[in-house]
Amino acid sequence: MRHVLEYLREQGVIPKSITSGLDDPFVAILAPYDCHLRDVRGLTLVSRSQYLRYARRLLVWLQNHRPGRPLAGTTGVDILEFVSGLAGLHPSGSWRNNLCSLTRVFLRYLRWQGIIEIDLDRVVPKLPRWRLSSLPRHLPWDQVQKLIGSIDASDAVGMREKAALLLIATLGLRNQEACRLQISDISWRTAEIRVTETKTRRERSLPLPQEVGEAIANYILKGRPRLDLPYFFLHHRAPQGPLTTSHGIGNIVRKHLLRTGISTPSHGAHLLRHSLATRMVNQGVSIKGIADVLGHASIDTTAIYTKVNMTNLASVALPFPGGAP
Repeated sequence: MRHVLEYLREQGVIPKSITSGLDDPFVAILAPYDCHLRDVRGLTLVSRSQYLRYARRLLVWLQNHRPGRPLAGTTGVDILEFVSGLAGLHPSGSWRNNLCSLTRVFLRYLRWQGIIEIDLDRVVPKLPRWRLSSLPRHLPWDQVQKLIGSIDASDAVGMREKAALLLIATLGLRNQEACRLQISDISWRTAEIRVTETKTRRERSLPLPQEVGEAIANYILKGRPRLDLPYFFLHHRAPQGPLTTSHGIGNIVRKHLLRTGISTPSHGAHLLRHSLATRMVNQGVSIKGIADVLGHASIDTTAIYTKVNMTNLASVALPFPGGAP
């Protein structure tokens, strides 16, 4: 509908003033904040969208619970009520941690800009979340193979989705790394893929397995829309273009998981990335090697996969006390 309305306004069919009430009321604050995140903090588009989403939550809450009060009049009591009210709505510790940390960053920005005169970031509580306290959610490799094998690659959409899932399940690409992959990043002579649009801003090269290369070539030659765009994965429905949404390939993974009836702890693209790392650690690949493939900036991030190394953990397991089976 947004595209239709833009077209009708350009053609003069409807007046431009008809959408004046749909303007974002927070753009005057969030637009400069986005520039600050990009130019000062150096964050990528995906990271900035998350920061802006949590900043908008705070602004919407203040508008609903403190109507008529200017942003400069925000108090520590307001911030505590906002955090305590939202923290109890989500069971995930990481979500609550993001709520606190990203709210704290936004409040520091408001103080730095002089919009508020108090260091309200000190009011935001630090919720306990123990590092490495959870297990990475993953699928057994036979389930991953079943998922990819179930894709019907007889049409253009199926070719695209099979290539996307193979890239993530075999090479461990992040959702946005796969979405931003360009045709020029594929070196056919050396059988390599260069990943440039990374979360850590560190370019890495990965080997191109034959199965993945065949799926990519099949999509380029037979399925990909003939558009003068550098990106590899494209939308096949109008408006055609690159997969720009933050859950572009994650939605593809979710669709096929639900269609095949595979029971999973989560449905995003990261599930396949975790599955690859789990398989590698159980095959004896070093943590450093897994970190290089996944593109982790710190090896400490990869350390969580040592908890799913069932082969080595079984060898050091002690007998049950009392000799019970």
